[in-house]
Amino acid sequence: MHPLGKVMTGVGAVILILCGILFVFGVSDVSEKVDDVNYVISGQTGGDVQVYDDDDFGDWGFTIFVEGTYEDIDGNGVWDLCDGMNITAIHDGRVMENYGTNQSYAVNASDDERFYFEVGLENSECNVGSGETRTVDGKDLVKIGRACWGCMEGTLTIESNEPIWVVNDDEEIAELVGGMFAAMSSACLAPCGCCILIVGLIAGFTLKKDSTIPAVTVQTSVSVMGEEITEAAIPMPDDDSDPAHAYYGGMIARGFDPELAEKMTKDHYPGFNE
Repeated sequence: MHPLGKVMTGVGAVILILCGILFVFGVSDVSEKVDDVNYVISGQTGGDVQVYDDDDFGDWGFTIFVEGTYEDIDGNGVWDLCDGMNITAIHDGRVMENYGTNQSYAVNASDDERFYFEVGLENSECNVGSGETRTVDGKDLVKIGRACWGCMEGTLTIESNEPIWVVNDDEEIAELVGGMFAAMSSACLAPCGCCILIVGLIAGFTLKKDSTIPAVTVQTSVSVMGEEITEAAIPMPDDDSDPAHAYYGGMIARGFDPELAEKMTKDHYPGFNE
């Protein structure tokens, strides 16, 4: 296989291996985050939670769960569990009005109520037909609402008449995005690795190795008592990697006597032809 093909094949294989590792890591990380949620309040009737808002543009807020099931026994189109719930959420910092739009702006909303019922998608309130459930420590939980959408840095105080489980949405989303980014990055890099690997294989089996140029030798002869004696040949390299041989070859090319050329070369490069 041609050396260029070997190099490209190796690079392509390494990229594919790294993509595989990155993909497995990303998928497993997302899977773990979905199953292992960190509750900032777990089974208590309230507490204080921190809003960090690192970008100073407001946070996603918090999702609140309670133990129970979605039922509408009275048939009024509203989940029954919402009727008996009394939850308050007070934020001591500022919030972004019109959060999530290009018209958002910060206002001081201390002591304003920041909790609202939402069991399914946005603005679902407690309406029958949607909901989110999960199981924690053997307890069946259902989403009851959210709090502090668009809140900026500060402390959110939540109080409830029933035990609640609270999730910091910003933290969970950030962790999920990290795993998804790793998986998506591997999917984007994999085709590049495949192309390099294929091109490397093609180049390796189609390109021919450079032919080897035989070394040039210079023979000298002297006449002794009328007889010509051929001296030992001095091998000449096929490139200028040996400056001594290059110097010697240059002397010969200019018409110097081989013996004189060898002597002059040894003066410049001791140990030449020994």
